[in-house]
Amino acid sequence: MTGGITAAGGAWNASIVAEVVAYHHTTLTATGLGAYIVGASNAGDKAKLICGVAVMAVYVVVVNRVFWRRLYRLAETRYSL
Repeated sequence: MTGGITAAGGAWNASIVAEVVAYHHTTLTATGLGAYIVGASNAGDKAKLICGVAVMAVYVVVVNRVFWRRLYRLAETRYSL
């Protein structure tokens, strides 16, 4: 279960980072939280940057509490030795 949580977190981090890709003179941008944070950072807008990071932190906490904690408890009770 811990490996699944770690893999999902790593995949989510990669998708956030991949929302803005710059290569030579071309920049590709997707719509999402990562692009919002990068845009706020590039513009120097600290309020939007703090807001984006706060939304990301709240999202992670909620997903951990609602989804992963329940799955972890289920795995502990059902598959314990």
